[in-house]
Amino acid sequence: MTALAETLRKPSPQRARRGNRRPKLLAPRLQTLFALPPKLLAHRAVRRLLQPLYRSRLYGSTLGKRSSGELAAVPTEIWPADSRPALALLNGEFHFGADVVKNPKPLHNPLGATEAWQRQMANFVWLDTLRAFGGVQARQFARHAVLAWFTDTAAYDSLTWSSDVLAARLRRCLLNSVFLETNTDALFRAHLLRSLNRQAEHLSRALPDGLNGSDLLKACIALMLAGALLPQGEKWLRKASLLLDRELHAQILPDGGHVERSPSVMLDLLQHLLDLHHALALTGRKLPDQLIATIGNLASALKLLTHPDGGLALFNDSTESKSSAVLLALMRADAASGVEARDLVQLPHTGFQRMVAGRSVLISDTGAPPPHGLDSHAHAGTLSFEFSHGGERMIVNCGAHPTAAEWRQVQRATAAHSTLVVDDTNSSMLLPPDGPYGGGLALTPRAVVVRREATGAGQWLDARHNGYEEPFDLVHRRRLFLTPDGLELIGEETLTGRGGRTFALRFHLHPNVQVSVSQSSQSALLKLPQGGGWRLRVQGGDLSLADSIYLGQAGAARRTQQLVVQGAIEDDTTQVKWALQKESAKR
Repeated sequence: MTALAETLRKPSPQRARRGNRRPKLLAPRLQTLFALPPKLLAHRAVRRLLQPLYRSRLYGSTLGKRSSGELAAVPTEIWPADSRPALALLNGEFHFGADVVKNPKPLHNPLGATEAWQRQMANFVWLDTLRAFGGVQARQFARHAVLAWFTDTAAYDSLTWSSDVLAARLRRCLLNSVFLETNTDALFRAHLLRSLNRQAEHLSRALPDGLNGSDLLKACIALMLAGALLPQGEKWLRKASLLLDRELHAQILPDGGHVERSPSVMLDLLQHLLDLHHALALTGRKLPDQLIATIGNLASALKLLTHPDGGLALFNDSTESKSSAVLLALMRADAASGVEARDLVQLPHTGFQRMVAGRSVLISDTGAPPPHGLDSHAHAGTLSFEFSHGGERMIVNCGAHPTAAEWRQVQRATAAHSTLVVDDTNSSMLLPPDGPYGGGLALTPRAVVVRREATGAGQWLDARHNGYEEPFDLVHRRRLFLTPDGLELIGEETLTGRGGRTFALRFHLHPNVQVSVSQSSQSALLKLPQGGGWRLRVQGGDLSLADSIYLGQAGAARRTQQLVVQGAIEDDTTQVKWALQKESAKR
């Protein structure tokens, strides 16, 4: 990993402030902690103070022991899952990322288990895997593991009972009730309902429990699922409904996008909201107008962030996701909202732009990073873009590894995005992933201005940000022009301000793209798998080829390449011009 990670920082003759070194942030942990919203700080303080109470036997006794009744309905719409790890599970090997524990005893905290492994075990992601695999053996194994886990964790634990983990576990148990045959086995149901009722009761009391953003939304949805499906759950449904209504107003922006600005988070939220819509419909409850509207608006925003191959654009902790999963979510959203998702070209509040011409699609990040407390998924990728043609990705960002912590800071760096980097320094300062703010950002661009125009000659996108103003007194402006046939993309990068530094303009290439650089170091030929050739020409810097990494698919780190344009920054104005043109295009 180290050798590959180093390629994202190369090459640069000077390393005055490499990566995160910024002169005006003296105590980043302290300063950014107090930049969190006061209400969130208060909730986290309350959660910490209540831990001794939650662990007490007296509190445990107040959660009740109800185990009678049946589920009010059995969900029939479930999401596809990866069945490949199921064989290892059936052999007692629990693989979560790079962590493997064989025959774990006890299930929730076996010897040698990392905290990341414990969280994956506790959120029951493995239950989806076994359901996708199917069959009698997988069902019996799942039922045994579910009951064994709940037996081992009957008492409160700050990790396994934390509201985000508990909510994921509650949701998966309810959505997989057909696979578990919950309503057809009275003894199993009694044991399961006793545990689910106790944990739903705790979730109802604890929320918001220090959660914020999408994690809080998903916890509210899980509690509403419990309220709709579990016996005597009306009080949970009422409380969670009020909290969800408030959070949707706060987190879903006027253009339909989510405040955290992550395509993968938006897909996850859309799936959760569709689960809730399905459960409420199955139990004959009135569907809130806000729920229906949010599903439709979020689907339209997600559609803008989807490439022609059906996968997601790689911004802010996002991977491609399977195109079938995205398509299924959009189809269910259309059915739930009663209208087809709109074909948007911009999300002005969320901060993304989309240009479509011919068979070409460009998606660009043109928004300021989210505020503290909502930036745990944010990357330092302001003004980065991705470009595809005919369903083939060409220029990409590096993506995100969903489980490997060692990739966390590498993938979030500005150098891991197709944009311009000044003096090897991130346009937003990356905070430590283990801090109290979950790996957020500091010293982010706050002035991100964008303008677009469409004429008969083509589409213009003009954007700039001031992320380099604090360390270097520089402003980056990017202008993109796409011709009506989509066969030529022209770019202009301008740095305005004080000179004396260096820049590196990066174009990360999809692993399926083959590339060669001319001897003059002013152009490169890109070849797509289906035989299409594209020529990149540059003016204002030296073009070279370097190694890169692609983290866009199923958690795999794939070797790929990047084109890098380098040069010195002059006083007042430095400009780089480039053009990407299809070789067969007629002019």
